[in-house]
Amino acid sequence: MKKIFKMFLPNRLFVLIRNYKNYKIKQEGRKQKEYEFDIIFSLGNSCRPAYYLRKHKLRIYANPLDWMMVYSLETVVNLYQSKFNDFFINFSEHKQKPNWFTDVKNNITSVHYPEIKYDNKTFNKRMKKRFNKVNQKLKKANKICFLSQRNEKQTNFIDFLTKIGNLYSAEITLINIKHNEEIDGIILPVKYSTKKISDQLKLIEYEFNDIHPNGNDCNTNSNFWIGNVNFWDEIVGKIHIKTKFIPYLLKKESL
Repeated sequence: MKKIFKMFLPNRLFVLIRNYKNYKIKQEGRKQKEYEFDIIFSLGNSCRPAYYLRKHKLRIYANPLDWMMVYSLETVVNLYQSKFNDFFINFSEHKQKPNWFTDVKNNITSVHYPEIKYDNKTFNKRMKKRFNKVNQKLKKANKICFLSQRNEKQTNFIDFLTKIGNLYSAEITLINIKHNEEIDGIILPVKYSTKKISDQLKLIEYEFNDIHPNGNDCNTNSNFWIGNVNFWDEIVGKIHIKTKFIPYLLKKESL
């Protein structure tokens, strides 16, 4: 009853009305989208995929790996299988970079969570709770997508999809962005390929020079880390997430 009462408070009604308008706009815009999924999550190996999902309002649910760095696809499989039980239980601290921590067992780097140093067990519980919510959504989904930014052999992606496909019964698509410095400039057409691994699994790859228009020097360009914003916006802008009417109206503004 308390939740229902809160829905009709003046400030909450304003949010509901705004969400309703956004929902109508979103449903109209889906006709122009190339890809449609029930849910999508970032797959590293840095923060860039999560950043663009958030920018395009596709980050409906928070993933423990969203803001993590330098981890393998095999690590992702292991964490999904173990439900993040050993996530940052044992960690090392970077000697020269504050708030840089490495999960010793899983070989994954965190730079955004200073609380790991002081209370890693509480951090672990919070991330496990976050994954449990993600896991339930993945189990119920019919079409799942993962978005990554990795320069790896195609066999690595196929192996990942095969193992993840054993965990979830949905159709699973992995969209990977590959950096290629040999593609001169930042406005040339991208290379595109798609591989159907099985009736359940598909790999889509876009390849371009993934350098920010203002350069890749962190000393002169604070936005270097978001890469080729033009192509990322174009590609992620093709994705639509199917959202049911009532959950969309009631969803939280910050995740």
